[in-house]
Amino acid sequence: MDKVKTALEIALERAKAIEVDEEKILELENLPRGRVLGAQFLSNKDFNLEEELQKFNGKAKAHVVKGVEETFLGNLRLPRDGNSMETNRRCMEGLLLIKKNKAALKQVFKEIEMLFQYYARALEQAYVNLKEEYAARLAQAGRSLGKQVVPLRLPNVETLPEFQEEWLRFREQLSAQYETLLEEKRQYIRSIS
Repeated sequence: MDKVKTALEIALERAKAIEVDEEKILELENLPRGRVLGAQFLSNKDFNLEEELQKFNGKAKAHVVKGVEETFLGNLRLPRDGNSMETNRRCMEGLLLIKKNKAALKQVFKEIEMLFQYYARALEQAYVNLKEEYAARLAQAGRSLGKQVVPLRLPNVETLPEFQEEWLRFREQLSAQYETLLEEKRQYIRSIS
């Protein structure tokens, strides 16, 4: 009669049949290491990325560099304030350290900088236009109400919830358009050796 196998014996037989992809294991071990190094570079100006990368070699180093690159590209974002611009500059510095084709990289960085400038100008102009539009609406409403009662003092349009909602909606739409362009630049950077 056949021997009855335990669940453990069955599981061990199945585990033997599974092929282990050494390259995948190497990637799974080293990609997170690269992400950590990238984050350390972004948060610490004194961090020596080149020195840390020299601790790796061969295929492991390639996966670490890929993790570093992912971190930098993930943190390359549309500017919201001075801090985000500093992070963007630091990402670009880091990418220059890990990529070989520096000329192509510098060219795409110029394009990204122009994109950021256009984005900032578009945001600023849209804000001014929206503010003027709301001020005109308020003035019109105030004039019509002022004829009926004592003249009213108009509130600051920027404090109105309607203005803030409209501004948020518009800013999100504009950001989505520019984010699409920035993602194209990120993809191009990934293709640079």
